[in-house]
Amino acid sequence: MIKMMTVKHGGNREQIAAKTGIAADQLVDFSANINPLGLSPKMKQVLADALDEVVYYPNPAYPELKQAIGQHFNVTANNVFVGNGAVQMIFDAATALKAREALVLAPTFGEYERSLTRAGAHVSHFKLTPENDFAVDIDQLLTYLNTHSEVDLICLCNPNNPSGQMLLPADIKTIADYCRTHHIWLIVDEAFMDFVEGDRLSVIPHLDERDPVVVIRSATKFFAIPGLRLGFLVTKNPALRMKLAEQEEPWTVNIFAQRFGEKMYQDTAYIAKTQAWLSQEKQYLFNALQQISYLTVFPSRVNYYLFRSDIVHLREKLWQSGIMIRDCSDYVGLDGHYYRVAVRSHAENQQLIAGLKALL
Repeated sequence: MIKMMTVKHGGNREQIAAKTGIAADQLVDFSANINPLGLSPKMKQVLADALDEVVYYPNPAYPELKQAIGQHFNVTANNVFVGNGAVQMIFDAATALKAREALVLAPTFGEYERSLTRAGAHVSHFKLTPENDFAVDIDQLLTYLNTHSEVDLICLCNPNNPSGQMLLPADIKTIADYCRTHHIWLIVDEAFMDFVEGDRLSVIPHLDERDPVVVIRSATKFFAIPGLRLGFLVTKNPALRMKLAEQEEPWTVNIFAQRFGEKMYQDTAYIAKTQAWLSQEKQYLFNALQQISYLTVFPSRVNYYLFRSDIVHLREKLWQSGIMIRDCSDYVGLDGHYYRVAVRSHAENQQLIAGLKALL
């Protein structure tokens, strides 16, 4: 029997409320990287309008949803697969690809290793270091692959979780070209790419049918729908599209998530408002965290920061101030000194900084 790793996740307010006696709605959650702007009025109306449709089965092929996503990324609808969040798409990709020897980053999101192990793969780790801000060195990665020819699948989180570091499309394309030459599958998880400032840096527009690449995206974080959930997968590779279509299950997306996904990229005002909030608050939080002497903060391209602290039980101490942060000790390559915090509203970010300073 395959022994699967246990993966922890942030965002469990009820569990912390039970431990602390603080009401769940009084906790400020920095442990989950969700857009603090919440649902936009436009998308609330989309959900309300879908209510009468719950008495009908959705079309299991989801043509309108796939078409809307495809139009946004300039790919055809048959390149798109949809599901109940990015985690389902990760497991679907692992099942379809049937790797024997997989390589994942360390540290990175734990569900990659869990999904690949369940699919029968042996998983190795490409270790990232704090000295390099946990960034991926392309030359070192290619050198590793040249000396480990047994690797037949690579999984990259871009931007990476929990570090927030990312590779540019040209870097991903370099890796994809290597993978094509050496018959290696490449999974790229872009769950947080919508949070990256400036021009879109997704690798999707740069792929073609020769690339053995699958790109996974999430609507959960950017559009603040963790209780609804919507993820999707894009690949132009014909062989992989066939494998995914053969194992595709019906009705994995409910009608609310379907209608949401069909309209979400049309909500340009919300997207612009989110980018404006993030560009301001991200820099504020980074500067404020750097001013706290007992923290070592690592740079990030997205809506969360990884930091290190020698204070014992830092997470539990912040609970008493009604603040939840992500303990990163369960990430391969990190220990109990590492934590991750999301960027939230200005008032909430100030509350986090005050709570951290109170521990000095």
